[in-house]
Amino acid sequence: MQKLQLLCLGLLVLGCTLDVHGGNNVLDCCLGTKDTPIPSWIVKEYRLQLVQDGCNIPAAVFTTTKGKRLCAPPQAPWVLRLQEKLKASLARKAKHHGK
Repeated sequence: MQKLQLLCLGLLVLGCTLDVHGGNNVLDCCLGTKDTPIPSWIVKEYRLQLVQDGCNIPAAVFTTTKGKRLCAPPQAPWVLRLQEKLKASLARKAKHHGK
């Protein structure tokens, strides 16, 4: 019984260690980015990956409609345009659902 309690405690500590960085789990970090523009019609959402959250590089992480994550340089002009397009699309959807 004591071994089971010790195992549970170890798993709890491991789980807390892996989640110390909030929304960005280190296991989910982009290791590199691609400069190739991503078509807006295949993207459903994005998030920003930050160095202060425990990742090695900053990145814009786009999630496609098929669930694939694509990493892009966060300050590239095409990335900023795509982020604005997604924000506007989400705002339109929220406004439409709010009626």
